[in-house]
Amino acid sequence: MRGDRLSPLEMTVLAADGLVLKGTLAYPPRGDAPYPLAVLAHQYPATRDSYAPLIADLHELGVATLAFDERGHGASIQSPSGPRVIDSPNGFDLAAFGAAFMSSIARLEFRRIADDIARVAGWGAVQNFIDAGRLGLVGASIGGSGAALAAPAIPGLSALVTIGAAGAPAFGADGPARCRAALETIRVPAFLASSRDDPFDGGANATNWSAGLGHVTSKLVPGAAHAMAIYFDVRDELIAFLRAHLARP
Repeated sequence: MRGDRLSPLEMTVLAADGLVLKGTLAYPPRGDAPYPLAVLAHQYPATRDSYAPLIADLHELGVATLAFDERGHGASIQSPSGPRVIDSPNGFDLAAFGAAFMSSIARLEFRRIADDIARVAGWGAVQNFIDAGRLGLVGASIGGSGAALAAPAIPGLSALVTIGAAGAPAFGADGPARCRAALETIRVPAFLASSRDDPFDGGANATNWSAGLGHVTSKLVPGAAHAMAIYFDVRDELIAFLRAHLARP
């Protein structure tokens, strides 16, 4: 079907622990339905809006997007016990950032993020005008580690992207090893991008998780910028990857 742009849908998904996840499904302005779908998991301590540049580019490719606020961020704060909000850094250095992140891991149970992503993807896959056989996962920072861990649970997965994937130990002491194992399992094209000196192990993760895997491409750029801060540094290669593996030919 070719026609006018469809109105966006507001998503409400219940996480396993009863926390309510909120997001937005937005359709591209052109193309033939059903549309491929990219599910976008953001970095700490941001919101779904941090993906605005990528969302615009995906829509140009004819790919629908489902960006959601991760647990404790943005609108995803309501739980059976009342509002649950991440800790934000009480200071301006990496020590303050790290302390707030570690506190949030425990209080918000960031270990559940991979399951949250799978539930969000499941909601998106059954919406009208979505091609459940052409799904992509995109994750930045802890959203990237979560996306890698969620990937084996996504039928119809066509592409996986991480941007400065970090925070893997939030999923357990074996989190980094499980991310690598997930990438070995999925056997679908993956693109792992990071700055070379990412202070949160993004560069090391991209290198270690892609080593020896022909279906996984890693891209390191100079500097120490983290997650979506490198988007315009990797944009051309990332869009080419998504055009080849997620967008309709």
